[in-house]
Amino acid sequence: MKIALALSGGAGRGAFHLGVIAACEQNGVEIAAVSGTSIGAVIAVGVGSGVSAFDLIRLFQSQAFRKIFCFNWFHRGLFRIDEATSILKEIAPISRLEAMEIPTFVTCVDLYSGSILRFSQGDTIPLAIASSALIPLFRPIAYENYLLVDGGFMDNLPVAPLLDFEYPLVSVNLFPLHVKHSKKGSLLERAISLSLLSSSESQIEQSDLCITDASLGDVGLFTFGEIMRCFELGYRVGSEKILTFMGQKSIMKPFLTSEGMR
Repeated sequence: MKIALALSGGAGRGAFHLGVIAACEQNGVEIAAVSGTSIGAVIAVGVGSGVSAFDLIRLFQSQAFRKIFCFNWFHRGLFRIDEATSILKEIAPISRLEAMEIPTFVTCVDLYSGSILRFSQGDTIPLAIASSALIPLFRPIAYENYLLVDGGFMDNLPVAPLLDFEYPLVSVNLFPLHVKHSKKGSLLERAISLSLLSSSESQIEQSDLCITDASLGDVGLFTFGEIMRCFELGYRVGSEKILTFMGQKSIMKPFLTSEGMR
């Protein structure tokens, strides 16, 4: 089965995405188009470049990945991501979005126009970093005539670029709805969560399948300590949801006309 996959933002919870993608790889589900915001965009360009989920989780666990975050001396943001580090080229070895192995979309917000921008062409690494520029923590990214920041401010679950594809649309949401705030998180994390949640409900309704888990609400946004927990959770939940979905599609297929299918 082929799917179109939308990956939400969610910072340190991003390994959940990789677990779901690993579940797809292990169960014969082919990702035929991918869209991402923030950490979802970073993972999307890896998927679009043909890098496996298991290779990506190895890279995300490495010390080299942690070193891409640099203190920015409060110059338009507390931190910046070092675009020159070689590990980013391992995550996304294809340098242009239009050259990706499958259609790949990166969602950003332009501070100048206040518009959502969905890039399917352009420089892979700068655009993925721009999609992750969560101000004021990270500096905005100047790209062409834009000043780009985290796409999650306006569209944290970017299903829109995938709606015209014929494949079932599967979204992965790192901010489960209707989950009470964990007291372990900071007020900043709570404020960010509320901001990103507000843009997700309608996108979930547009998905054929949305994969998430309530326990993600207990995972901190700005920590590396729970990478494998999130990966294993994504793999388990993803396998269950995907296998159930595949079974439902198999049962329904004989009863659907071509006009009734996506």
